[in-house]
Amino acid sequence: MERSRPNDQALGAAMSEAEMPMAFDRGGLDNETSLKADALATIGTSGEGLPLGRLASGSSYEPELELGPGEEPAPNLLLVDDTPANLRLLMEILMQRGYQVRPVTDGKRAIAAAQLHPPDLILLDIKMPSPDGYEVCQALKSDERTRDIPVIFLTVLDAPMDKAKGFEMGGVDYITKPLEALELLARVDNQLRLRALQKQLMTRNRQLQKLLIQYRETAKALRNSEAKFAKAFDDSPMPMALLTLPGLRYLDANRAFLSQSGYHLDELLGKTSLEIDLWVDSQKREHISEQFQCYGFVHGFEARLRTKGGKARTVFLFLETIQLDDCQYLLSMGQDITQRKAAEQKLIAQAQELSDTLANLRETQGKLVESTKLAALGNLVAGIAHEINTPLGVAITAASTLENELHQLLGECAVQPPTVDLLQEYLELLEECSGLVLGNLARAGELVQSFKQVAVDQVSLRDRSFTVKPYLEEVFINLKPQLKPTPHEVELTGDDQYMIHSYPGALAQVITNLVLNSLRHGFVEGREPGLIQLDVQRGDEGCSLIYRDNGIGISPDNIERIFEPFFTTARPTGGSGLGLYLVYNLVTQRLQGEIAVSSEPGQGVKFVIVLPRKLRLGEVEQSAFRFT
Repeated sequence: MERSRPNDQALGAAMSEAEMPMAFDRGGLDNETSLKADALATIGTSGEGLPLGRLASGSSYEPELELGPGEEPAPNLLLVDDTPANLRLLMEILMQRGYQVRPVTDGKRAIAAAQLHPPDLILLDIKMPSPDGYEVCQALKSDERTRDIPVIFLTVLDAPMDKAKGFEMGGVDYITKPLEALELLARVDNQLRLRALQKQLMTRNRQLQKLLIQYRETAKALRNSEAKFAKAFDDSPMPMALLTLPGLRYLDANRAFLSQSGYHLDELLGKTSLEIDLWVDSQKREHISEQFQCYGFVHGFEARLRTKGGKARTVFLFLETIQLDDCQYLLSMGQDITQRKAAEQKLIAQAQELSDTLANLRETQGKLVESTKLAALGNLVAGIAHEINTPLGVAITAASTLENELHQLLGECAVQPPTVDLLQEYLELLEECSGLVLGNLARAGELVQSFKQVAVDQVSLRDRSFTVKPYLEEVFINLKPQLKPTPHEVELTGDDQYMIHSYPGALAQVITNLVLNSLRHGFVEGREPGLIQLDVQRGDEGCSLIYRDNGIGISPDNIERIFEPFFTTARPTGGSGLGLYLVYNLVTQRLQGEIAVSSEPGQGVKFVIVLPRKLRLGEVEQSAFRFT
């Protein structure tokens, strides 16, 4: 605590070592006449003496000390004495020791100074005008800001009653005048050490108080946590049990576990699962035990456990190692999935039943599709037969007429030679009938050839290269029996030379179904004659077919469903709902293309079919398998 000042000769300049004890020995500081004269004379001879004007006015003085790096500030002392000479002497002694000193000449200023900047130690004179030293000490001890500051009384009052009163007022030491400098410094040093220790103790106490509060809060939180864990454990809907490690003996079980197992808690405590015959399958128990010993946990293991009543339940087991009170325990959780397993078995059976039903439906659907294709082929045969009947009838009629005329000519020739006019007339008739026969037979041959190609394509459904528009012309020729009885017309436009490699029979079925769909559903009685347009366009990667009709169109509610199987708006009139479904599947799977539809009520319908120029390898056989 001892600090050196920059000028170690300051006190020597004011008072020699021989003069200092003499000043204290001449009747002490209480002999104000001689002491003050000597002090004033001694201090006044120094060119560096203390400011007398500030002390006389009662203001405090605190020397400014420069602190080095890491150096703690010097102890701060408050000197209270109504005699300036005494203050000067004390200040010289204490400042030589290295203390910071604040002198005050009356009690009121002393109280204010201590409250404003509490010092480390107060040296307080008793005999002062009101308030005196006792009253000042009492005021300081009654204030929370200053009560812990140690106070040393400096006085000429040496009666035991005076000393007792000083200690009663709260003083920590009592020094009587005259004073010895070394004794004063020793007592000041001692009190400052005690003050420092007191501050350390107070700091340590505050730290301990904080630690105690934290400990109490932690203990309270731990108790709350344990209570919450116990409540969560007991109230959890998940069946749980706590077992010892090792030994696997039951320590506790929650209500859900007791309800699931059928046991009372006292029937489980201290027992193992083997002792209560819990496991239905002992091999699974061994397997779970091996997993737990290997990994320290088991998650989601399905096992069958036996209740107290002997009923087997399927349980989803979770085993975890937990730490409680520095001990390890096994937490067992088992979710009862008996009902879920029963539901799963039921769903599996239902799924199998649905799978069988779906297979039957697909088989039935295949038969219906095949039936539809055969019906379309039958209609084609009937139409072609009707178409062929006309030219054949004309040819037969012409041949019969020619035969009759020939018989008549032969009869006349038997009677008399024919005339030139008769022969000329017969030759003209022969020429006319021969032309009719040849022309109509040729027409019948074309119909047969067209029917043969389309029919073979539709039946065999083999892939080949063909020119699109000419082939579609043959398809429309075969559709004449359906179109002829109606006022509706068909227009085929587009590229005449564009060739693709695909399934012509499937394309014929697509166009046939679209035309028949327009005739049956798009054109209603009472409307103007309808128009069906098909435009063949050459694309970058294939062929685009734009099919339009100007019929009644499709409602928004139905347009999203027109490609669904068995969806039809004409079921009362015999519609099967498979026509456009067959179109969609033939385009997207067999022909490996795309189809889109757009329509507005009263504005007709538009189908856009995009077909690849060449079938993708590897998908031909697969699509053939699906549709043959």
